[in-house]
Amino acid sequence: MYQEIQPSKGLANLIDSFWTFSKNKADESFKVLPDNCADLIFDCKLNQGFLSGVMTKYQLRKLDTESDLIGIRFKTENFGWLSKIPLDETKNLRIELAHILPETNHNISSKLNDLENLKAKIDFLENFIETSFRQNHTTQDKLILSVSQEIRLLGGTAKIDDLARSHCISLRQLERRFKNYIGLSLKEFSRIVRFNNAKKSIATLKNNSLLEIASDMDFFDHAHMTYEFKRISGENPSFYR
Repeated sequence: MYQEIQPSKGLANLIDSFWTFSKNKADESFKVLPDNCADLIFDCKLNQGFLSGVMTKYQLRKLDTESDLIGIRFKTENFGWLSKIPLDETKNLRIELAHILPETNHNISSKLNDLENLKAKIDFLENFIETSFRQNHTTQDKLILSVSQEIRLLGGTAKIDDLARSHCISLRQLERRFKNYIGLSLKEFSRIVRFNNAKKSIATLKNNSLLEIASDMDFFDHAHMTYEFKRISGENPSFYR
């Protein structure tokens, strides 16, 4: 069974959500869509931790009935301060926790197994994030945080040249810093933001045609939106209506 838990108010600016998957009644196969998030996942059954890196296209996953997972979902711009390697090296991959946090000598999954209930596990993970942030907060790239916030605010339609100009940085420098810190290029990040905004509009704005939505989301035309949807999600836009 999949369950999401919101973080405490003090961590809401760092963590998108916690989630668990356990006690499933049957094996489950599902499609995961890109959302510009990265997940730290702890497998309590196998005592393993790993990072599910930010994605550029959908992935098919299968979990069995014995799965016992707990995850921390970060907007990828809120994860760069924690990783010890450039996040572009984790794109579309699952990476063992030891490569992301080599100084973490204790086995978090084992400690989670020793805790009796979900609340205790979430409290433990929140303390882990709070402690890690105090130790690493100076590594935050505030310029990149500002750029990513503007891209999200404009629904993925911001002009890259304008972003560089407004943040007083050369386009080449911005692209390099963004990719290292976020894990995606500026164009990839923007496309996924726009895809998710368009998908939401298609599902909610029933009286708007797909052509109107394509225009509102700054796609060149309906065919361009269809191409982007197929590439990112494997489905046509009409699938989400």
